[in-house]
Amino acid sequence: MHETLDQYLRSYFASTPDYHSYDEAFLTDFLKMGPLRGFIPTSLGGTYDGTPTCMAMLETVSYHCLPLGLALGITGSLFLQPMAKLAPKELSERILPRFLNSAELGGMMITEPTGGTDIFGLRSTLETANGQATLNGVKCWGGLTGRAEHWLVAARIKKGGKLTRRVAMVYVPLASKGVAVEEYFDALGLQPIAYGRTRYSNVTIPESYVITPPGGSALRDILDTLFRSRMGVSAIAAGQCRRLVDEVTERANSRVSFGRIIAEYDQVQFRLSGLRGMEQVNQSLWHFVGDWKDSHNDVSGDQVLANAVKVMSTDALTAAADSAVQVFAGAAYKRSSVIGRSFTDSRPFQIFEGSNDVLLENTYEVLASRYGGVDPETVGMEFERYGLSVSNEIPAMVREALVRKEELSQRQKVLYGKIVSWMLVQAVLEQESSHTGRVVEDGTRLAHRHMAAHAAEMPYMG
Repeated sequence: MHETLDQYLRSYFASTPDYHSYDEAFLTDFLKMGPLRGFIPTSLGGTYDGTPTCMAMLETVSYHCLPLGLALGITGSLFLQPMAKLAPKELSERILPRFLNSAELGGMMITEPTGGTDIFGLRSTLETANGQATLNGVKCWGGLTGRAEHWLVAARIKKGGKLTRRVAMVYVPLASKGVAVEEYFDALGLQPIAYGRTRYSNVTIPESYVITPPGGSALRDILDTLFRSRMGVSAIAAGQCRRLVDEVTERANSRVSFGRIIAEYDQVQFRLSGLRGMEQVNQSLWHFVGDWKDSHNDVSGDQVLANAVKVMSTDALTAAADSAVQVFAGAAYKRSSVIGRSFTDSRPFQIFEGSNDVLLENTYEVLASRYGGVDPETVGMEFERYGLSVSNEIPAMVREALVRKEELSQRQKVLYGKIVSWMLVQAVLEQESSHTGRVVEDGTRLAHRHMAAHAAEMPYMG
């Protein structure tokens, strides 16, 4: 299936010299080939044989088209996998087989007009009575708005007319009475993925559609799902970074400026090294977390790993697109350029599923709460949770900068989070190189450069 998809996508996206995304006719045909079967258990007719296989498929698809890779990632990570893991058996057995040979998609709705980071601040409500559940609220910025037929929606449980702090996840078909897409946003990129605002007005569904066990809260399940999805972003970023490396390498070897191919210029070589480093970072990250997710049933407590993988992979993706634009120059500033589209389409990855600044601060807060402070020793203790160790090659100035302090400003906490995240990248690069022989020289150099730069910033944070 993997090779078949690669050949099909290569043929479709190479049909014209200019970059183009996909239309609904192509999406329908592509989905009927069964790429989503890899997320569905074999007991329900799927071909799921481990997270690494799913992530390899996302990497391949994202190489050819970033929005298409994201569409599959949304459906697989935020709907199919949590449904298979959490939903009542009779519900999952009825819904998941519909994805085997159809063009149906799924997604998850959490974010509301008032925000999405504070899950206890959600205003959507769910009430249950007499075997029925009633959902009310407004959601926005859910990828595949109005296109996906199946949704998992997060809401706070209302009991006795009072809003509780307990959170529930509920399965809501798009076709349910009372579900209305009020607006489609004129999104800046990632076309044709639709984003918008959806209202749920007295949506009545069977109580069996509530994924959360009676009397419980879905918070742990939501975090487990989101953390797995954040880790999965690294595969999408890896595919697009691999594409950028190929495109820039070809451009550098064919473009002549001042009588020389630009690949001979030192700065272009520096950018090519950086691009290869960003790809190596993402390839190593997705291989590592693919195995990690399969060996751990609950990752809701692995904030540091999930945060670091999501932040580092998406920052690397956007930086790679930035660098590619510099090499392509004006040729990239076109809608028909794969580099120009990557420049625009990569940006939202730093925002959705938790903006990177928020995740970086959270990394610091988790470490400080868990170990009483943040320094190389406590970072090493955290890394042991993941079978990693702090590299002996960490620059000395980084070890000196990462010291315990009683009071840190928010901006300092974010900077600490960046340093810790790059330390994790370095640890993963070394482990992957040791276990697989994967070349990571450019990635290691990139990690050292970023750690040193962040450490040098520390005295000037204000």
